[in-house]
Amino acid sequence: METHNLGSLPSWDLSAYFNNKDDPRILSTLTDTKKRAEEFTHRWRGVLTTVSLPTEILFALQEYEAIFQEGIKPLHFAQLLQSVNSADADHGALFQKTQTAYTELYNQLIFFELELLALSDNALQKLAGAQELSNYRHFLLILLKTKPHRLPEREEQMLTDFSLTGKSAFTRLFDEELSQKKFSVSIGEKKEEWPEEKVLNLLQNPNRDIRKAGADALTKGLKEDLRRLTYIFNVLGEDKRIRDRYQKFETPEASRHLANEVAQEAVTTMSEAVSKRTSLVADYYNLKREVLGLDELYDYDRYAPVLETERVYTFEEAKEMTLAAYGKFSPVIRERAEEFFQKKWIDAETKHGKRGGAFCSYGTPDKHPVVFLNYLGNTKSVLTLAHELGHGVHGSLMRKQTFLNFDAPLTIAETASVFGEMLVFDSLRDGVSGKERLALLMGMIEEIFATVFRQHAMYKFERDFHAARRSEGELRPERISELWMARQMEMFGNSVTLTDNYRIWWSYIPHFLHTPFYVYAYTFGELLTLSFYDMYQKTADKAAFADRYVALLEAGGAKTPEELVESFGIDLSHKEFWEGGLRVAGEIVEEAKNLHKEI
Repeated sequence: METHNLGSLPSWDLSAYFNNKDDPRILSTLTDTKKRAEEFTHRWRGVLTTVSLPTEILFALQEYEAIFQEGIKPLHFAQLLQSVNSADADHGALFQKTQTAYTELYNQLIFFELELLALSDNALQKLAGAQELSNYRHFLLILLKTKPHRLPEREEQMLTDFSLTGKSAFTRLFDEELSQKKFSVSIGEKKEEWPEEKVLNLLQNPNRDIRKAGADALTKGLKEDLRRLTYIFNVLGEDKRIRDRYQKFETPEASRHLANEVAQEAVTTMSEAVSKRTSLVADYYNLKREVLGLDELYDYDRYAPVLETERVYTFEEAKEMTLAAYGKFSPVIRERAEEFFQKKWIDAETKHGKRGGAFCSYGTPDKHPVVFLNYLGNTKSVLTLAHELGHGVHGSLMRKQTFLNFDAPLTIAETASVFGEMLVFDSLRDGVSGKERLALLMGMIEEIFATVFRQHAMYKFERDFHAARRSEGELRPERISELWMARQMEMFGNSVTLTDNYRIWWSYIPHFLHTPFYVYAYTFGELLTLSFYDMYQKTADKAAFADRYVALLEAGGAKTPEELVESFGIDLSHKEFWEGGLRVAGEIVEEAKNLHKEI
């Protein structure tokens, strides 16, 4: 395999958190926050019903917030170390230690939220409306919505404690299995062992034999671990059923809707709108089959490049393109993005022991966010950099909020990332023509489809999986594959031939385990942002739009999703809004089809 010059790939500098895994400040932070939690408990347990002044509640909330802000830092640091090198046993040990300490901290302070909820709904509403508590209005109102699902203190503590040997333990096992897994790749006479991310990248190779070799290697590696992976899925499916039963959630996805601060009706409206436009997927992949000159398009052909030789961008080139596109939209956005390069807040190299994919981690408002990549130099990698930097800018702008308002719900969290990706995509599109332009358009369509239709199909699969797990008991891998293939075939129609390899590709997707029903937030966020971007393209006063956009990002989690988009005239409950985002996707498909006819 050809090795490309990717330039200098950065490793992140985490010294703003701690110096290294042996930093004595980790232990001192754990010790100090435990002491502060004990003092807080002594001061506030059992007295909230006698407190009448909002200023007293304000003092308690500020201390409560400050304890958690400090207490989560060791765990956050350990998670970052583990993501880059899970092969280091010390990283796993540190992660377990800090996770246990944070669980104990949470259990120590859980009484505070429960005692607030013991107040009457009217009293809590009044506190939320008090001027002195304006910074905590959203926190208090959201807390009130959780009331029907909260348990007595001891039961909540037990659920949290047992998660250490349950959900958290099994998600860690899943991560370590796949991040340390070496997939055996055979291309011609050459055999190598690669991490998951490099194997998945073969699916974008112009050579069909190499794409098939990548699919074969991924499947073979997953089959070797399928018994364990299936068991992990089953255990965590049962874990969710038990939690939902105790916490009185009527459906498997209801707890995610609550966390996302979105009504089931809005999700249903969105889902119905996407389902009605699923034919767009077959329409596009029939075009792709034609463009590639294939009689039949297999699953491993979906991401095949249109150009025989795709340009490879060094990391420095990707950086400059992203910053230029961000700067054209808003100097504020560019300035925040540039910090990530200047201050070494990005880790980009692909290597054994490093988990696959990409993410941005926010941490706490008094510390900077960081971006995690597996940079491979293709156009997709450039757009992934733009995407994750969008998250990074969002996290940076949210730092004006305090800890309890810091993180936006998942339904809004994808806004800045997708918007950033679209800015860079438009910049790339302006500089190319002919077949190169067609290739770029088709690459973006595939990104949109992966985020809208694929994630929506996974949302449906996830609903099917939990329903089957609850009604049928432990599921065999063949049964899970049956559920998976049904939703995938529903999406692709007759446009893509799904091979036997593809049947078990549900087994490497982490979102199903880490954050059940996370996936629909991608569809939600992508369509929301496509509509946003369409508004931006059509508005005359782009500077004013950018200012409102920055204000939305700065608000973080201080408002509901409905409140955050209100200034843009958006109503999330209207199907017309979701149809607008889908219309934008359809327009890009039509542009690609027309361009193909011209070439």
